[in-house]
Amino acid sequence: MQTERTIWTLLEEKDLPAMTEMSREPDTFRYIRKLRVMTEGEYQQFLLLKLEQIRAGIGYHWAIWLKEDGAFIGAVNLNPIGNSDMMQIGCQLKRDYWGQGFASELMQRVVDFAVGEVDITPVYGVFEKDNTASRRLMQKLGFTLVEKRTDQGINIEIHFFPAVG
Repeated sequence: MQTERTIWTLLEEKDLPAMTEMSREPDTFRYIRKLRVMTEGEYQQFLLLKLEQIRAGIGYHWAIWLKEDGAFIGAVNLNPIGNSDMMQIGCQLKRDYWGQGFASELMQRVVDFAVGEVDITPVYGVFEKDNTASRRLMQKLGFTLVEKRTDQGINIEIHFFPAVG
């Protein structure tokens, strides 16, 4: 898959060092408590789970590369929430690529893929309440807030696409 500025590859073992390097950047997991509290070994296990989801055909996790120079800039996902059939989208970018419109570009492509290519609806966006950037992005993409709740002591918002109401 691709966008105007990026090329996507399904995550492979060879991408794990780039993912691990990105995970070490300050603020990478500021709003993802589950990942923020993991040791590096636990994060490696988490990535291996993502590889298993890809192999099993139950989730997608892509490494994102710039067309311009082949630089690794981050990852996006479309994967189950826990052990449910509910599919959520997510995006993680290296700090150098924040604020350049990549999140909008990438997440729009994930939504288009989910809805138009693999017929997954609804699609969810789940994030910590304090993550205002994710809230703005969900609104921009046409998601609507459907629930606020506390999950394992963390206040989260659940957004839904296609928009309801």
